[in-house]
Amino acid sequence: SAFLLNRSSDLAIMLFDEMQKYSAVGEKMPFDRYCQEWLNRKQIEVEITTYEGYAYKVQHIVDYFSSVGLTLGELEPQHIKDFYGYLLTKEKACPAQRELKGLSNRTIKDVAVLLRTILEEAVDLEYIRHNPAARIKTPKKPETKAKHAYIGIDEISAFLNAIKGHRLETVFIFCLFFGLRREEVLGLKWSCIRENKLYIENTVARVKTTIEKERTKTYASHRSYLIPEEIKSMLERIRANQEQYRALFGNTYTDTNYIFTWENGKPYTPDYLTKSFKKIVRANDDLDSSLRLHDLRASCVSLLIHNGNDFKDVQCYVGHKDGQTTMNIYARSNEKQQTKVTKSMTELIFACG
Repeated sequence: SAFLLNRSSDLAIMLFDEMQKYSAVGEKMPFDRYCQEWLNRKQIEVEITTYEGYAYKVQHIVDYFSSVGLTLGELEPQHIKDFYGYLLTKEKACPAQRELKGLSNRTIKDVAVLLRTILEEAVDLEYIRHNPAARIKTPKKPETKAKHAYIGIDEISAFLNAIKGHRLETVFIFCLFFGLRREEVLGLKWSCIRENKLYIENTVARVKTTIEKERTKTYASHRSYLIPEEIKSMLERIRANQEQYRALFGNTYTDTNYIFTWENGKPYTPDYLTKSFKKIVRANDDLDSSLRLHDLRASCVSLLIHNGNDFKDVQCYVGHKDGQTTMNIYARSNEKQQTKVTKSMTELIFACG
């Protein structure tokens, strides 16, 4: 009995010491401060674009928990649920519609994943014993199915007329013709043109700062295209214009080697392309008002497949890592294409009656 009593006493002491170890930091450190310190550590561990993505999500966490005033050790699953509820209803100005709405399901999911990661690291560091967010499901609010606009064969002329004369006309043509992402088209350098081929090797991305990368989004994104005469003529005009501006600006000209630049040689930012494209769409009644810049890439896929090209060839052409992505884009055909298919099926079935 004495042995068992002593053994129980030893276990109690060990348990107490263990609890003290976990509570020492957890009970004292405000959770919002811990999140900020976590973010500071990541700044030297990840790429700047990844860090800025983290910073955006962490800010949502810090905004909420700084007002709640909980320490790391005080966090309970209910606090996490309350935070998710806050994200669902958080007021966010929507510039296009001038209304207030909660964050999107995608953003809420991303923030929730990061929150679990932050707390899991706190467990690894023995600041807390359990991750209070581990078993809390990420909530979703009902959303209407997003409309995906495309440029079909019948809309090509309207699209070309809409962008004609715009300083980004060639940029948008490249996005449609090659199915380029905005980061890829801005990453094109004169050194990417070799032996009558255009190589996709670099990207230009932006979260808060403009970042140049000497690599593509995925391995599959690293690809090359034959340059037809029409595209070659466009490139020659751009090269000639850049030479004129280089002479005009002299020592103040920024020689970046990029193909698409401002007059002073500095490359465009991704945001500039997106906003300019949206302005063109809104100003032209012949284009679907929901058309986005990235839809040019999807339009490229749709046009190629509807013109009889093989799915695998199209996948390689646009640089999709997964063939299912190509299939999913093709499956979201626009209304005019669906009308043509319905008419074709009607003729096949009922013409035989």
